[in-house]
Amino acid sequence: MVEVHKILKYAEKYGAQEAEVLTDQTRFTYARFECGESQQTLVGDITEYAVRVRVDHALGFAYFTDNWQSAVKKALSLAERGYQHESCPSFVTATPPTPLHLSDPSIEAVTLDILISDLTDGTALIDDPRIVAHTGSAHVAHSTAEIASTSGAHQVESSTLASARMACRAYETDYGIGAAQTHSLAYDIDIEGVCEKAQHDALAQLGKEPPHPGKKQVIFSPRVCTNLLVCAAVPSFLGHNVEEGRSALTCGDVVAAHHLQLTETPLTNGPQGRSFDDEGMPSQSVELISDGSVGAFLYDRYYGQSTGSGIRYGQYRGRTLKEPPLPCATSLFLQGSSSPLEEMISSVDDGLMVMDETNSHASKSQSGLFSIAVTSGFEIKNGEITGPVNRCMISGLAFEDFLPNVRYISTERELHRSFVYPTYMDTGYVLVDGLRITA
Repeated sequence: MVEVHKILKYAEKYGAQEAEVLTDQTRFTYARFECGESQQTLVGDITEYAVRVRVDHALGFAYFTDNWQSAVKKALSLAERGYQHESCPSFVTATPPTPLHLSDPSIEAVTLDILISDLTDGTALIDDPRIVAHTGSAHVAHSTAEIASTSGAHQVESSTLASARMACRAYETDYGIGAAQTHSLAYDIDIEGVCEKAQHDALAQLGKEPPHPGKKQVIFSPRVCTNLLVCAAVPSFLGHNVEEGRSALTCGDVVAAHHLQLTETPLTNGPQGRSFDDEGMPSQSVELISDGSVGAFLYDRYYGQSTGSGIRYGQYRGRTLKEPPLPCATSLFLQGSSSPLEEMISSVDDGLMVMDETNSHASKSQSGLFSIAVTSGFEIKNGEITGPVNRCMISGLAFEDFLPNVRYISTERELHRSFVYPTYMDTGYVLVDGLRITA
């Protein structure tokens, strides 16, 4: 790795009034199986760099993996030709973050052979003849992020991650899709349990029937709740959308049921934790929704008073250093009036329980409009699950139809990661009154 202070001195030598360097070194092991057979294996060590410079109230940015001198000069050239404004912020100064424990030594001992063996054992449990296809993967990674600036900031943080995912497709008279996944800082993930759950959920979807259309009570699984909130609601809380007029929210607006709280909680010793953001600002907990009302927004230094929420990301690709930072939620916690899932189901006279969906990524972030297709779900009649459903859509507005009508969040909770943004959410099953169902 190139020494970060060497890059900073080079940037100052060639004209930067300020400079900032972020590095991310990741060692990973990955295996993917299809129908019980190994299809792809990877062992890698990747080091990425991103440099930002400030010249005459304008910013320049460049990404690189090797030729850092050329990257610095590119960033300087972009700043010299870029848009200048007097409010262009300085980079982060030396501010110590809250230390977190985000690394587990068990990751270091996981070899490719161990991943392959564990996936082999797990997929061997998928043995029902009605399962016609299944795809699963597992990976472990150890990352070290370092950020330094000419303003005096210098932060280093190491983290580990283990994850596994399995998707199964069953066939009888109709197709059933089931998926399960897990994340942890340690290699304590239950791959066999993930495989068994995916098979169970796929088989449970056989024999689907379309539901009757109309407004019904809906129970969203933690995975579906995560996808909907992250794609339809959270963009309205991001500082760049607020400053550029793509959010209609203001502090104090009532946007949810009075008992709901939605909090950004990055100071957590878990896969969703981070002690500082990609600008070197210490992480903060931020109450986005408090007692049903908008409490705050998430900002980086460019768009406002930073809340330690500047993250480099790209849609559909996850975390990457190839773009400048933008405000982003990374660790959401949803809470409110709680109830055991069994009691939530028994309280529903006519409704659906939605386990998985597609199309949440196409939600309209400015209006909060969503329209999802149910790929895995069950009908509920008189407090009992009666059978799987298919060919139905659920639509509405996040701040008018969804969040204001949340009755309960289950005591059973799960951690899920959005497939669009680098955002985790800790939530339970969510019971919502009166959502529009179309067959």
